[in-house]
Amino acid sequence: MKDKSVLPIEEQLNRFLQPKCLIPGGLGLWEDYFRKICTAWGEISGEIRPQHIIFSADNGCNMEGYVGYNYEVTQKQSRNMLLGRSSATQFCNFNNIPYEVVDVGIASDDGIGVDRKVAKGTKNILNHPAMTEAEFNRAFQAGYERVEYYVEKEINLFSFGEMGLGNTTTSACVLSALTGADPTETVGPGSWPNKPDLMKRKIDFVRAVLDKHKASIVSDSEVERVRKIVAHVGGFDIAAILGAMLACVEFKKPFVIDGFITAVAAACAVHMNERITDYALPSHHSREKGTELALAEVDITQDMVPIQAHMSMGEGTGAILMVQMLKTTQHMFVHVGTFADLMKL
Repeated sequence: MKDKSVLPIEEQLNRFLQPKCLIPGGLGLWEDYFRKICTAWGEISGEIRPQHIIFSADNGCNMEGYVGYNYEVTQKQSRNMLLGRSSATQFCNFNNIPYEVVDVGIASDDGIGVDRKVAKGTKNILNHPAMTEAEFNRAFQAGYERVEYYVEKEINLFSFGEMGLGNTTTSACVLSALTGADPTETVGPGSWPNKPDLMKRKIDFVRAVLDKHKASIVSDSEVERVRKIVAHVGGFDIAAILGAMLACVEFKKPFVIDGFITAVAAACAVHMNERITDYALPSHHSREKGTELALAEVDITQDMVPIQAHMSMGEGTGAILMVQMLKTTQHMFVHVGTFADLMKL
């Protein structure tokens, strides 16, 4: 008989699950994601060792008053997260999920959390590229290296969050530039009230930004095109999450997408490496308008997203809830009894 250890992982999973005391397909998406996680690892294991990473940065369009609230909220909320007082960090603490805050561009003199500050916020994308090529590389590498650091500590599932006022605006710019979608399809309220006059202002801003940079975000290389898009109209948080997601593919570690901003980063990542789809797990369907479009780039449809809760908090709140559900179901699939044992009772 062929040693099952050398069988393809899909065949190993079929043989492992077949005798279990489970109704075939009865756990729906949870079986799909158990299979996906084990396939990413290349082995069957019930132990998920998670790490949540929140990338925090300010955006120039916000600091100059074009969108959102006082930009100082980013540094204050980042400090609040370090104290464990935010929604996301409360979720982490209750569920024993370790987290960290990585400063890749907060507009403060000091580094907050893990200091990987590229600059004190990006430039205002209405008038300038958000960042230089060198700054993009530093933010991207910061994300990549945080994943690499935790892989060495045997973390095997990552989730990503972000903090930075104005980042739904930069994300809408990136998604429209990436896909060609009109800003009316990518712009949502973010932290604004959902009022027609405010939405028109935000849509007009995104449209003006895209017009300003359209000649600078083209390339025959798709990888280079994505890099130019993020560098010109994105944010340090998006660049860092992009680097982190691509590192997950390299190190064969699945990761959980949170809401709109991380979904946009995943959409960018799949244009740089199509294998992203093998490692990306959705968590919740954000109420931000462009979420469905961003997830579709990663071959994720709404019926594949477990949490339908109309959330738009950010920080990784939805991703953390998903990690806890994955930990629960992963443990169950490995340790649940067999039908043969059931019949002996």
